[in-house]
Amino acid sequence: MSPKVQALLLLVGLITFLAVHAEEELSEIEESERECVEEHKSCNWDDKQCCPKMSCHCSIGLTNCKCVKGPIRKIIEWIIGK
Repeated sequence: MSPKVQALLLLVGLITFLAVHAEEELSEIEESERECVEEHKSCNWDDKQCCPKMSCHCSIGLTNCKCVKGPIRKIIEWIIGK
Protein backbone atom coordinates (compact mmCIF):
# COMPACT_ATOMS: atom_id res chain seq x y z
CA MET A 1 0.00 0.00 0.00
CA SER A 2 1.40 3.38 -0.95
CA PRO A 3 2.25 5.98 1.72
CA LYS A 4 -0.41 8.33 0.34
CA VAL A 5 -3.15 5.71 0.84
CA GLN A 6 -1.86 4.96 4.35
CA ALA A 7 -1.88 8.67 5.20
CA LEU A 8 -5.40 9.02 3.82
CA LEU A 9 -6.66 6.04 5.85
CA LEU A 10 -5.00 7.39 8.98
CA LEU A 11 -6.61 10.79 8.41
CA VAL A 12 -10.08 9.29 7.85
CA GLY A 13 -9.70 7.15 10.98
CA LEU A 14 -8.64 10.16 13.06
CA ILE A 15 -11.54 12.28 11.82
CA THR A 16 -14.01 9.48 12.57
CA PHE A 17 -12.55 9.02 16.06
CA LEU A 18 -12.79 12.75 16.84
CA ALA A 19 -16.33 13.01 15.46
CA VAL A 20 -17.57 10.17 17.68
CA HIS A 21 -16.08 11.76 20.80
CA ALA A 22 -17.45 15.20 19.88
CA GLU A 23 -20.97 13.75 19.56
CA GLU A 24 -20.68 12.04 22.97
CA GLU A 25 -19.55 15.25 24.68
CA LEU A 26 -22.30 17.25 22.98
CA SER A 27 -25.00 14.84 24.14
CA GLU A 28 -23.67 15.04 27.73
CA ILE A 29 -23.79 18.85 27.61
CA GLU A 30 -27.31 18.89 26.16
CA GLU A 31 -28.52 16.46 28.83
CA SER A 32 -27.09 18.54 31.67
CA GLU A 33 -28.63 21.73 30.26
CA ARG A 34 -32.06 20.08 29.99
CA GLU A 35 -31.90 19.22 33.65
CA CYS A 36 -30.93 22.71 34.83
CA VAL A 37 -33.13 25.24 36.63
CA GLU A 38 -34.16 28.48 34.88
CA GLU A 39 -33.63 31.98 36.29
CA HIS A 40 -35.71 32.96 39.37
CA LYS A 41 -36.76 29.33 39.97
CA SER A 42 -36.01 27.35 43.14
CA CYS A 43 -32.66 25.58 43.28
CA ASN A 44 -30.38 23.75 45.68
CA TRP A 45 -26.77 22.62 45.72
CA ASP A 46 -27.48 18.91 45.30
CA ASP A 47 -29.88 17.95 42.52
CA LYS A 48 -31.59 21.11 41.24
CA GLN A 49 -28.65 23.06 39.81
CA CYS A 50 -28.95 26.30 37.86
CA CYS A 51 -28.38 26.56 34.11
CA PRO A 52 -25.00 27.81 32.84
CA LYS A 53 -24.06 31.45 33.54
CA MET A 54 -26.30 31.46 36.63
CA SER A 55 -25.76 30.57 40.25
CA CYS A 56 -27.94 29.49 43.15
CA HIS A 57 -28.30 32.31 45.71
CA CYS A 58 -29.98 31.67 49.05
CA SER A 59 -31.25 33.89 51.84
CA ILE A 60 -29.71 33.68 55.31
CA GLY A 61 -30.12 30.18 56.68
CA LEU A 62 -29.87 28.63 53.19
CA THR A 63 -33.61 28.90 52.59
CA ASN A 64 -35.47 30.43 49.66
CA CYS A 65 -32.78 29.61 47.09
CA LYS A 66 -33.23 30.97 43.56
CA CYS A 67 -31.20 30.87 40.36
CA VAL A 68 -29.88 34.28 39.39
CA LYS A 69 -27.46 35.63 36.84
CA GLY A 70 -24.10 37.13 37.81
CA PRO A 71 -23.41 40.08 40.12
CA ILE A 72 -23.25 42.63 37.30
CA ARG A 73 -26.85 41.88 36.40
CA LYS A 74 -27.86 42.24 40.07
CA ILE A 75 -26.20 45.68 40.22
CA ILE A 76 -27.94 46.78 37.02
CA GLU A 77 -31.32 45.60 38.32
CA TRP A 78 -30.70 47.39 41.64
CA ILE A 79 -29.84 50.63 39.79
CA ILE A 80 -32.92 50.54 37.55
CA GLY A 81 -35.13 49.58 40.50
CA LYS A 82 -36.32 46.07 39.66
